Amino acid sequence: MLRGDDRARRAGALLVVLGSEVTSLELGGRWGKHRRAGRGSAKLYAALHGGGELEVAGARMSLGPGELAFLPRADEHVIRDSAATLVPRDGSACVGMQQTAADAWASEATPTTTLVTVDLQIDHADAPWLSLLPAVVHITRDDRELGRWLADTLALLGRARALSPTLRETITASWAQALFAQALRAESASLPGAEALRDDRLVAALLRLRAEPEKPWELGELAAQVGMSRSVLAARTTALLGEPVGSYLRRLRLDRAASLLATTDAPIKAIAARVGYASEPAFTRAFVRARGTAPQAYRRALRRA
Repeated sequence: MLRGDDRARRAGALLVVLGSEVTSLELGGRWGKHRRAGRGSAKLYAALHGGGELEVAGARMSLGPGELAFLPRADEHVIRDSAATLVPRDGSACVGMQQTAADAWASEATPTTTLVTVDLQIDHADAPWLSLLPAVVHITRDDRELGRWLADTLALLGRARALSPTLRETITASWAQALFAQALRAESASLPGAEALRDDRLVAALLRLRAEPEKPWELGELAAQVGMSRSVLAARTTALLGEPVGSYLRRLRLDRAASLLATTDAPIKAIAARVGYASEPAFTRAFVRARGTAPQAYRRALRRA
């Protein structure tokens, strides 16, 4: 049975943070670490000075000073100084790094980067929507909502060992709520809000759409698969997403098409078929309406950039 304070905590939060571990890293030279997927956890990297590169879900991003990389599910990833550093994929010891304490790592080389990592243990049973979040959310100082708070609290995380356990847990729990809320609003997230996040059947329906957006879905078929009526599913998805299921599905298809255009040399006709369009002209018209440019022009612009 939940105590009164636990019930209140669950009612007022997106999810329950069961615990956290904060680690400080003073790094120089070549360094890197392969991290296997975490179960029931989330991962936060905060660059106090210097920075590095994060590789997750087949994509790479640079992490600069004063920036955060948040992995809501702690998916398998690599963190390193640069793409030129080869990191073993077996989770073995870090390249050029040594553990100097239970919560600290350092390099023999002169430090040029200071990172703080936070491992969050999450109550996944109370948050089925975690599967819908993007693999990583990048937050910079320019972020209008979190930027100022980020600047003020990075220093606190950097002194985590000097804080009392209670204060450290309070800080990391507050960060977790803000970061998960940000992940829900990320452009690559499949949910833009949190109104129906506790509805397992609705989440299951959205997961099916996300897994196979190219499939010619019928709303009645989808509703039957998750044990809901067609009208209830239509009403709840529209209320949550702010758009009908058909519009949401079209957005998923075109987002996937944009990713294929950016990362492959596949012909436009093949991409159209892979995302569920019967013809290349139909796909092109839909893409132009959504992105303001034709698929081939979109690909050329990305490559020039």
